[in-house]
Amino acid sequence: MNQSGLLGHRPSVASSGRSLLSRTFARQDGERSDVANDGKGPFGLTTLFANQESAVIDLVFVHGLGGGSQSTWTKSSDPSLFWPKEWLPYDDGFKDVRIHSFGYNSNWDKESTLNIHDFAKSLLGSIQDCPSIPRGSNDPLIFIGHSMGGLVIKKAFILARQFQEFDSLARRVQAIFFLATPHRGADLAQTLSKVLNIVSGSRPFVVDLQRNSLATQSINDEFPQHCQGLQLHSFYETLATNYAVGKSIIVDKDLATLGYSNERTEYLNANHRDICKYASSTDPNYLTVRNALATVVDSLRTRVTSSRNDLNNEQRQLLDNFLGVSDTPEDDLMSVDAQRMRGSCEWLTKKDSFQRWQERSEPTAFWISAKPAAGKSVLAGYIIGHLRESNQDCSFYFFCHGDKAKATISSFLRSMAWQMALKHPEILQIMMNIITKEKQLGQADYRIVWRKLFLDGILRVRLKKAHFWIIDALDECRSDAELVPLLLKVPEAGPIRFLLTSRNPFESYKQVIQPKINIFSEEILPEDTDSDISLYLQANMSHLPSVDDTARQTMLSQILKKSAGCFLWVSLVLQELRQVHTSVEIREVLENIPSDMDELYSRILNLMSMAPYGKLLAKAILTWTVCSARPLTTHELYHALQIDIKDSIDDVQKAITASCGQLVYIDAQSRVQMVHQTARDFLLRSDNTSEFAIDRRSGHKRLAMTCLQYLNGNEMKGPRHRRLSFRDTFKERCPFVVYACNSLFEHVAQVPSTDDDFVIALSKFLGSSNVLSWIEYIAQESELTRLIQTGKAFRTYLRRRSKYMSPFGREIAMLDSWATDLVRLVTKFGTNLLASPSSVFHLIPPFCPTDTALKRQFAASVRGITVLGLSATTWDDCLSTIVHERQQFSALACSDEYFAVALSDGKILLYHEMTCQEAKMLQHREPVKILQFGGTKKILASSGVKLVSLWDVISWQQLWEFDISQQCISIAFADEDRLFLGALKNNHLIIWDLTTGLVRDSADWTLGLDGEQAHAMRRPIVASFCMELSLLAIVYRGQDILLWDLERDTLYATYDKAGANVSGKTAKNAGVMSLIFGAGTNATLLAVAYSDGDLVLFDVFENTVKEKVLANAQNLAASPDGRTLACGNSSGTIQLFDFETLKLIYRIDSDEFSIIKSLAFSGDSHRLLEIRGSQCRVWDPMVLVRSDVDEEISDASSVLTAPQEIMLEASEDVVLITSLASHDTSEVFFCGKEDGSICLYETASGRQSQKLFSHAAGVSIVALLFDGESQNLSSVDSSSRVMTHRLSRQQKFWEAADIVFDHRTGVTVDQILSNKGHTRFLVCSANSDQLYSITPNGSTSVKSLSWEDRGSYRWGSRPQNQEQLILITDNVARLYDWETLQELTGNEGILLEGSILPELAIRSITSCFNGSLIATTFSGSTARTSKSKLLLWNTYDFATESKSAAPVPKYHYLVDQVERLIGIYKQRLILLHANGWICSVDPQAPEADHFDRHFFIPADWLSTTNAELMVEVTKEGDVIFIKRDEAAVIKHGLDLGGQRSSSIPGKRTSLLAGKRPSLTVPQLSF
Repeated sequence: MNQSGLLGHRPSVASSGRSLLSRTFARQDGERSDVANDGKGPFGLTTLFANQESAVIDLVFVHGLGGGSQSTWTKSSDPSLFWPKEWLPYDDGFKDVRIHSFGYNSNWDKESTLNIHDFAKSLLGSIQDCPSIPRGSNDPLIFIGHSMGGLVIKKAFILARQFQEFDSLARRVQAIFFLATPHRGADLAQTLSKVLNIVSGSRPFVVDLQRNSLATQSINDEFPQHCQGLQLHSFYETLATNYAVGKSIIVDKDLATLGYSNERTEYLNANHRDICKYASSTDPNYLTVRNALATVVDSLRTRVTSSRNDLNNEQRQLLDNFLGVSDTPEDDLMSVDAQRMRGSCEWLTKKDSFQRWQERSEPTAFWISAKPAAGKSVLAGYIIGHLRESNQDCSFYFFCHGDKAKATISSFLRSMAWQMALKHPEILQIMMNIITKEKQLGQADYRIVWRKLFLDGILRVRLKKAHFWIIDALDECRSDAELVPLLLKVPEAGPIRFLLTSRNPFESYKQVIQPKINIFSEEILPEDTDSDISLYLQANMSHLPSVDDTARQTMLSQILKKSAGCFLWVSLVLQELRQVHTSVEIREVLENIPSDMDELYSRILNLMSMAPYGKLLAKAILTWTVCSARPLTTHELYHALQIDIKDSIDDVQKAITASCGQLVYIDAQSRVQMVHQTARDFLLRSDNTSEFAIDRRSGHKRLAMTCLQYLNGNEMKGPRHRRLSFRDTFKERCPFVVYACNSLFEHVAQVPSTDDDFVIALSKFLGSSNVLSWIEYIAQESELTRLIQTGKAFRTYLRRRSKYMSPFGREIAMLDSWATDLVRLVTKFGTNLLASPSSVFHLIPPFCPTDTALKRQFAASVRGITVLGLSATTWDDCLSTIVHERQQFSALACSDEYFAVALSDGKILLYHEMTCQEAKMLQHREPVKILQFGGTKKILASSGVKLVSLWDVISWQQLWEFDISQQCISIAFADEDRLFLGALKNNHLIIWDLTTGLVRDSADWTLGLDGEQAHAMRRPIVASFCMELSLLAIVYRGQDILLWDLERDTLYATYDKAGANVSGKTAKNAGVMSLIFGAGTNATLLAVAYSDGDLVLFDVFENTVKEKVLANAQNLAASPDGRTLACGNSSGTIQLFDFETLKLIYRIDSDEFSIIKSLAFSGDSHRLLEIRGSQCRVWDPMVLVRSDVDEEISDASSVLTAPQEIMLEASEDVVLITSLASHDTSEVFFCGKEDGSICLYETASGRQSQKLFSHAAGVSIVALLFDGESQNLSSVDSSSRVMTHRLSRQQKFWEAADIVFDHRTGVTVDQILSNKGHTRFLVCSANSDQLYSITPNGSTSVKSLSWEDRGSYRWGSRPQNQEQLILITDNVARLYDWETLQELTGNEGILLEGSILPELAIRSITSCFNGSLIATTFSGSTARTSKSKLLLWNTYDFATESKSAAPVPKYHYLVDQVERLIGIYKQRLILLHANGWICSVDPQAPEADHFDRHFFIPADWLSTTNAELMVEVTKEGDVIFIKRDEAAVIKHGLDLGGQRSSSIPGKRTSLLAGKRPSLTVPQLSF
């Protein structure tokens, strides 16, 4: 309760006041500061016209060389003649079109480093981030380009098709209009270039415009591959243009037209400059362009309008799958509406409170409460119909406690999101955008659903009118107390009003949260529903027994009087009356039937007990209907009952009606339901003495045993030989398979703890191959969450059982193992399971640790895959450890896709969140203190002492760099990442506008505080933002916590350890080490770590201390779902707490005294990352895999669970393998290590057998090379020492007998290479290549080649001619003689065609297919872990007389599908696919675009800590994979029948599309 002016209000999600943030948000996105001073118009994308209400198409104008976003389209510099802005918006043909103009610096009179490629990337980014184009828009896009602008457009379109991040934008492009575009360059550009050469400085974009330049050739080679679906219009000039040195047509017709079948060409009576400028709207040239443009717009408009009115099936399917919505809400509405009598429920809409709720514009809610069975659901159905008849948008949900799928917050939120997406195109677009980035949300915790779908999506949409939510039976929601605060936030964010029904009045929830909206509350009284019950009785009068009408009316009056407003009671009484026929019987029924529902249920059960037959079946039906996790269909129940009672049934519907028809009914969807929740509750009551009473645990055991009986049966037997296939098919199974497979876990947690029969049946299932068929079925037909839920249910059962029974025994050990394996199966192999469900039979078990059930039971096949060499016996919670040898880590942040770590020298390394593989390196110009990802856009912020940088993590470009006067102690994003906030050490808050790069606002939070001057002199030590509540928490050393309200620019509260300090005076306190707000529904919680070890949890809404524990924490992190709090301290200990209760759930201890620098959770909250010193670890503990089901297992809370504790292995005990080479016999292989040793490993075991020799201690071995003919092993260490040892073998012992070569280069060695027999040895570094002659007497230098800035390079032996070498550098190949190192090719070398992008670096050269082809890999980054691009070349193209070579077209499909080229086996090319599969390419394969998949590498293996991904294939087909300090040998994997896979169509970063190397060229326009 507020007790002081300091606590004058509570924080809210939205506020109507004009505050610091609201002032900032209110400013227009269109404000720009980058307008060119010469009046040509602003740079970037400027929106000229946008009718957001009805816009269906976007037009983008792009100027040319020396032009501007305004001047190019304006005649005589007259603003009124700027036709895209002044004419088109007022033209009826363009009133529903958004119009934009793009500007870039193409002035040729100034030096520039930019080219067409740069301008095109800028154009794409500007459109992607344009605030006036709705996020996720699918509206068609039309480009209009003048001169060089047309080339910029073409290049932008090519890039958009090649890069995944711009795929949606590429699909939007429907037409391009070219106005005098020099498609093949222009002769005048060459003249201009010569003139400009006199002036100092380069202008790459002018060079690009020369006739047949590399830039235009590259564009023209690639553009035809992508533009077939576009409408192309080319207009060419017919009049000469005057310029400084002459007069001529600038772009001739042959250069201005493409000659494509989908191109329309037309001339304009204008010169090059005036072809895009017009004197009036009646100018014939203007009309020609305008009419052509209007025709295309009109055709697209028709298509867009029809598609908006008719949601296509593909989008609907995507939406259904993404949200996991299978049953449409309309089914539930039909069921309740069928029960309503015409004319009933109308009393509610006549109430003044209802009318005010429906009509008021401000946020409101309507709360209807009533006793059970009073007709609330029918009333809710009527309200839905009433709103629809009033033409109101309406979404609804009927909670059902008896159907667990309809009793959770998550299912409610997903259904409402689904309905709103179908009603509002703008919300649908947001959903489609989220779908492209997220996994299925059908299995996500409700907190994640709420944050991702509502807070970050739906609630940000400005709806044009009110949208109503109708929610029935809130009391039947399993977490109704948690749902109410969410519901109360919904109307605050927009025009959404909700009405709900519940047994409980609103007042019972007021202790949960105080509403900030108007709540209309109504209780349904008997007098409200009397008229409705009368209508119901009148409608059923003809079915009732009676002597005359008077007697019938008397009977109806008696029923109405005794009903007390209970519809269910009336319905049951009518059922009994239909069975009697005399006046005496009628009187007995009316007199004896109790008005109390419990007594009525007892009467019904007593009557059932007197039945001569069918009681066994009736008890079974009641048990299944009461205890099932969801209502079964009649078909499902038919099969379940036959398994259960071990007897056949003729007609299950007749059986239900005859034996228990008063308590059970079949709904319109053929689902078997209890007549009411009160009936279910009565049957489960412990004081119920009827023979039909149901004991909850016995009932769940009965259902669980039936499910197990089915799962152990023949229908679920696994195949003996399961072939891999993309579309796994299943034998026909009975309808009960769905329930048995999906709902077993629901009953396991409820089975009696001491029941041995259940344990035996469960162990039989888990010990058979049927369990694999079950897993396969779940992966194919359901959600993998079912496996996690089953594993957790097993664990819950075991904990309960351990209190009463011995925890030992074979069955218990098996159950314990599977409880862990099922969860780990999803976290480790989930992606692989979804892609190939049948992989669980033969591919997954071999990769599991040795002591797991999966490995023990199913990895013993003689013919199957065998994995050797790994020591792990159990699952490892540490997924990956990233080590940097020279730098300390300083900051950490995570997003849904990446995690970023900063080094002490300012470098920022980004890794893929799923695989932990390095994706990119960025450079901040000083040490980084804080990293933070954006919430909605793919933005990363890095903050140091003097600079803040904003990065685009799609293009990897720096967006902005801001100077700061003081270091930021906390940063945050707001307003859909359009604003960036920094809290500085000088007590100032700075707000930057990321659309302009300008400071939008600033404030000093010490102003107005008591002791203002004293505060102003202090420097805060820590701060934390909570943007959901618009709060900033600030801490000064030894002082109370200040909470500053960002909405009102005022102090919200001060907190000492006891809670809110109502005095308003700050006081000295135990020092705060760290603090952080919760997320999602726990945003009102603030966790604070104090220097005395206390961890205190404040509720900033109630201004109270919620919990306090001893944690000794120094660093804190909150999971995005708001459920988990992570704490780290200076001794290296990490603890995980439940955020709401501060209950310890997980602990990591360490022998090392290492300070935890920072902690962060992954985007899905399932992983924890930490940095300490030079190490970054990724943890994957099972305790983080939590879902709604955790709260649903009723007796889970009764089992005390100790937190899981693990010990972190000391890093000095691990010696990483840093290099690998295999012996040509395949019996052994060699590993170099970070301690300088070279060791021998046996392929038969994967284990080290001996240490061969060592370089100096502490220097890593960075490369190994083995020559089989000479038995020489060469090694390179990190100190640039190169050694060659001759190996000899004495029986089983190997010896490095002689040192053949020992040399220190003094510079970093990039590559070593030897000829066959090792008589020639090449040692390469960045600036020199040294060839040595190796003889028994020693080594001598033969020749040295020196280079200056040759960039990336690679040497390799030429196939089919071992006397020659190939060198590839800068997209040129050269041949050299092995003996003399003399160049054999001409001065120009062999030009490599195929548009190899200049940013790609050559990585490897490999001979393949009997030497007929050469395989080369290129990488898009200097990071060795970056994804490879694979190109194959004909060997005969690499001859001394060759001038150029082109990639083999047959293998173009492999370009972007290869993560790593591994080697050759049986003439097949072995590669690691981008999706983690080991694949092979057969040169004899009849298909030109297929490869074979053999097995996959677990994702956590790919997140190696080694310097690079090391994997090789031996001549015997064994795949050797280095995993940290161990070598895994995978046997027989390549001998399995491969799964034929076709190439993936669509986008790929094209290395091949052109015939010449693309040297990053620009574009042209005048």
